[in-house]
Amino acid sequence: MKKQTKFGLGLLLTTVVLGTLVYCLLYNNDNKYTASLPWGYGYNVIEKEPDQVAFIVDGWEFYPGQLLEPGDFSNGISPEFYTYIGEFPNFSFHLDSPYGVATYRIILQNRSQLQELALYLPELLCAGRVYINGTLAGEQGSVDPYQPRVMDGIYTIPACEYIEIIIQCANYTHYYSGLYYPPAVGTLNAVMRMLIVRLVVYGFLCFSTLAIALFHLAQWLTSRDKLTRWMGLLSLAFALQISYPFLRMLGVPSVRPLYALEDVCGNIVLLCAILLAGELSGRGTSWYHKFVSRPLAVGICAFSFFFPLLILPYAPFFINTYGLILFAWELIAGLYLIFLARCILYSDRSLGALLLFAAGIYGVAVVLSSLTANRFEPICGAWLEEYGGFALVIGFGALMVRRGILLSQENQRLTFHLQEEVERKTKGIETLLKERRELLANLLHDLKNPLAALRGYADLVKAGNVAMDSETAGYLEALTERVQVLGERFNVLQDFSRGERGVLPSENICLNSFLKEFYDSNRPDMELSGLQFCLQLPAKACVVSGNPERLQIALENLCYNALSFTPPEGVITLSLEEKGNFAQISVQDTGSGIAPEDLPHVFERGFTRRRNGGGDGLGLFMVWTIALEHGGTVEVSSQMGKGTIFTLHLPKRDAE
Repeated sequence: MKKQTKFGLGLLLTTVVLGTLVYCLLYNNDNKYTASLPWGYGYNVIEKEPDQVAFIVDGWEFYPGQLLEPGDFSNGISPEFYTYIGEFPNFSFHLDSPYGVATYRIILQNRSQLQELALYLPELLCAGRVYINGTLAGEQGSVDPYQPRVMDGIYTIPACEYIEIIIQCANYTHYYSGLYYPPAVGTLNAVMRMLIVRLVVYGFLCFSTLAIALFHLAQWLTSRDKLTRWMGLLSLAFALQISYPFLRMLGVPSVRPLYALEDVCGNIVLLCAILLAGELSGRGTSWYHKFVSRPLAVGICAFSFFFPLLILPYAPFFINTYGLILFAWELIAGLYLIFLARCILYSDRSLGALLLFAAGIYGVAVVLSSLTANRFEPICGAWLEEYGGFALVIGFGALMVRRGILLSQENQRLTFHLQEEVERKTKGIETLLKERRELLANLLHDLKNPLAALRGYADLVKAGNVAMDSETAGYLEALTERVQVLGERFNVLQDFSRGERGVLPSENICLNSFLKEFYDSNRPDMELSGLQFCLQLPAKACVVSGNPERLQIALENLCYNALSFTPPEGVITLSLEEKGNFAQISVQDTGSGIAPEDLPHVFERGFTRRRNGGGDGLGLFMVWTIALEHGGTVEVSSQMGKGTIFTLHLPKRDAE
């Protein structure tokens, strides 16, 4: 346990150090604030050749609550405040409300080779006008009348030594206000290069995550695994959240829903990450996960969607509080993910290491983002929190892959042992069946010897011309026939015992004459107890292809089974009719009937309900088997106290 603790702490420390090194690299090489122009109060200076973009960060004249045009500055208006871009997230620090208007002004001194430049202006929150050297260069949305629009703009700067830039901003929509992201200046090629690299970075983050989302959501549709569903939702939410650079290129007028969607997607990422980590760590059933962290994560998702849409428009003084709540939640969620990752280390080191690394990267990114607010903004790359969110997606993706590998290995192990167990059981059953077949075959062989002797004695009596009356001679003849039938039955049982039924020799059988012969042969035995045995045949010949001996066995089992359950005054009816392509042979009795709960089992081998334990449950099983051998079926219907009907369905053949 101590070893795992040391490993977890070491991995977490490594993550913090690695995240800090990455931040330092980004801070010095991909940061608008470290790539800013030299400045003074009210002006910036372009000293170098503008083949690389630079950013107008410091020295802005700031006029809160005023919309000033170029003509207003010719009267010598003095600025009340100077600011750098990003210092104030909204107007509430000067206007007591994030809603209102403001004007920004700067003078660019171009000391490099004079050439036409481009000004890249990220989204103005939430509407604005841009004046360059006293001329309206463009608008983002509409300041008057107020119509917000989320978009970026590129404007041409003429080739001159002094350039005046005036930006008017109006916000009555969002919790950020005014010029919050530093503008860029450089040649048009340099600006386009920066934007292309930025779109490539965000394209990779967005579309790779979207591919992971579609894979897991498609997998969920087939497997219905909740972990797969959560992973798909996590990736899809992050892909939507990270897609904003593409939306700003197009320009989106629905400002409040767009920003609410971004906030919701970010919180869904955290919700799904907490759900996944809770299940994988084994803490999904703990009280603090079920009743604290999970409801809190769901509540924050709902809060971040409805609050900006329904509350902030009418109570803007809550805007700063709203921002603090979201920031605090991100920090708490990051720490909780690190805690869950530590829990996984005690159950599965590899899974815990992956989650701990991903959660650690996210936590470091959130902390560094808060500590470097207004001092770091990426030029071409993504924000630190976005890198942290991407680390969560990739970390959980790797975690799910690892989990899939472990499940596959476990399935293979279980399948291997299951196959071994099946083979062992199968071998034992085959051995037992073989021994039973041999025992039954020997028993049948031994029984056939006295049966053959009995038939020999009967033949000897007949051959000796012993004086007998006609009744005794009839009994002797019937005894001889029954002995012959028993011999045939023993042959059939031997076939069953050896499993040698195979393909039956078959012939065309006219059921009309076949049933008439069966009826005439068995009527004396059937009516011996006093009941009535009836036959109903159609006028039209009905022909099937089958084995007469097998069909006779099936009919005898059905008829004598009915005889066992029919009282002496009852009736047993053997009938034939045609239905479609099948011939139906029915044996109907007026006996006691079969209980409803027994009907599904009457054709099962060994099933019997005979009184006094009589019967071995083979007769109806043999009927079912013979029906299958002939390509047909057998069914039963019964009413307690009224009787039972067994029906053989056999495929017909045309009469020749």
